[in-house]
Amino acid sequence: MADVLIVIDMQNALNKMANFNDVVAGINERIALYRQEKKAIFFVQTTDNEIPSDTEEFQLAPNLDFDKQKDEFIVKTTPDSFYHTNLEAYLKTYNTESLEICGGQAEYCVDTTIRVARHLDYQVEVRRDLVTTFDSDLLDAATIVKHHESIWDGSFAKLI
Repeated sequence: MADVLIVIDMQNALNKMANFNDVVAGINERIALYRQEKKAIFFVQTTDNEIPSDTEEFQLAPNLDFDKQKDEFIVKTTPDSFYHTNLEAYLKTYNTESLEICGGQAEYCVDTTIRVARHLDYQVEVRRDLVTTFDSDLLDAATIVKHHESIWDGSFAKLI
């Protein structure tokens, strides 16, 4: 188990990603384990012109287990959860060496955050069933996720 669990972009506006509710249920299981071990949980939310931060679309999925009093919340405006956010500063306050990253979108925000985290010398873990995305014009979501997992595994992250 990593030092910190990071949940990326599991928001109302993105709830059409493949297997969204199953991924949320799996993330909730991980959240329960992290809470049991008294480890930090970070929720990263994206905002842009399509998902303004003052809308219901910006809010985390209602079936996601988050605690406004105990968890950390990061708002980002790019696929990189570290870029112009306080994520790295917060991780340092927790003396973080390792991260477990889950959520959406595999080929954008999850991929970028994994690569940047590895570049910043964090050990990164990813559970195979806790990353999702949308179908694209070229590939279905499952193929996109499997492709990215094959790139991450051993190079940028440890798949668990």
